[in-house]
Amino acid sequence: MEDYVFKLLRFAGRREKLTPAKRVRDFQSKIQNSKNGEPVEVQGFLLLRQPPYAPKDALYYILSPLSPSELKKAGLRAYLILRITENSKVNARFRSGEYVKVSGIIDSYPYGNLRMIHVESLESANYSDYWLEYEEMALSKKEFEDLFMKTIYANYDLEKAVIYSLFASPIIVGTKKNWGEGVTFSVFKNEQKIILSVWETVRYLYSLFPMELHLRKDNKDSFVDPELDLDFVLFNPNNTNLKYYVPYNKKILSKEIPAPNWAVEYFENKNAVFLTPKRYSLLSPDDPLAYSSETPFILSEPIGYERNKELEELIPNVIITIFKEREKIASLSAGDEIMQKFRDRFERWIMKNRHEYGEKFDALMIKGMIFETNTRYLLSAHILGSIGRFKGKIDTGIIHDVLLINQEILDLWMNELPEKVILSAVETYERYISGDKRANTALNIFMDLEATSLDGTVSREEFYTALLEYGFKEAYAKEIIERLIAEGHLYEPFFGKLKMIKPE
Repeated sequence: MEDYVFKLLRFAGRREKLTPAKRVRDFQSKIQNSKNGEPVEVQGFLLLRQPPYAPKDALYYILSPLSPSELKKAGLRAYLILRITENSKVNARFRSGEYVKVSGIIDSYPYGNLRMIHVESLESANYSDYWLEYEEMALSKKEFEDLFMKTIYANYDLEKAVIYSLFASPIIVGTKKNWGEGVTFSVFKNEQKIILSVWETVRYLYSLFPMELHLRKDNKDSFVDPELDLDFVLFNPNNTNLKYYVPYNKKILSKEIPAPNWAVEYFENKNAVFLTPKRYSLLSPDDPLAYSSETPFILSEPIGYERNKELEELIPNVIITIFKEREKIASLSAGDEIMQKFRDRFERWIMKNRHEYGEKFDALMIKGMIFETNTRYLLSAHILGSIGRFKGKIDTGIIHDVLLINQEILDLWMNELPEKVILSAVETYERYISGDKRANTALNIFMDLEATSLDGTVSREEFYTALLEYGFKEAYAKEIIERLIAEGHLYEPFFGKLKMIKPE
């Protein structure tokens, strides 16, 4: 019957909402349709409290089909008793709230009308399975986008950046940085009104997601079930890296990293999605938040949001969509064909802006600056992965989208950075280079190649080809390579491979 209703809703263009009540009814239906003595396999959340009138012949615990956050709010609840003996194979953390898969024989609990499983095996399950169990209820790309576009009032690129960030990013295998799948959406301004408007907007979105998806220091909660007359301590069962962080109060929006000290490690290692604005006193190209942010926007006017009842009701479907696309694109390899194409396009984007902005752009690409080539390349690859998850695939069209975002961010920073700050950055940059203009250009080209290589080295042939593409004559291209080696800018750790010697 439910499948029929689901099809009718689809046909009518209405989305069926996943609710805790539906989960409970589906769970009850599965248990009630199983006869005593039959094998059964279920997944749920382990509650480490003995049920009422538990016998003394084994360990008796409780299983809930609802996550800790949903269990607390649900009007309809269901439980299954687990009977665990020395013959039960247990491969899970015995922690209240743990998401587990249980196999065994169904039976009646001796007291009341509860059902029970004689547990044959109990093992940890991936929290993402809790959502993927209903993956047919995922939203389409258009449905997902429309929900958030009706909620956030900002310029189009910023709205899309928020949406992309919710999908986190595939882990990129084969790079120097051992990052997780987290991303950072950040907004900068020295006006409190603008920063607060962003904070209030992302805080509203954050509030819609369940506790399990919040990055918190305290990962436990409590709950009292009046019917069972039992109180439970519930730990966060989310064993994935998909968690979200928004600053918890406006006082920390002026911190260097707007996060408590315990959360900074998650930020630096990309083990959570950070959605955070920052109020600065002086905009700086070596700002640590901007340096590690995929999308460090600078705003000129406040944004807004409107409470969206439809979004609030469909948040479970939103989460299903995110986990479904996350599973589809779990990782990227630096050696993938699409990543090679992305690297080529990224290098061309750098050359284009070097021609346009000259030394000012070069100064923003040295170590520790917002456009440090290697870090910005990897951050851009994260955007590529986020957009790919949102769109359901990664293709060359997405590369164009990424570079458009990069261009907007670069133009914003070039326009907003004070002239004296840029001049200071240029002075720092000049310590890296010699006085010959053509040698400087060749060295910059080498730095771009080195920053996006897999092992930090560049082949002679690759460097030579890049010089020709830039406009160097063949004879001078060969001469400049030897000169850069002779002057101590480059060295050859392996035959045919070059590395840059960076000054302290």
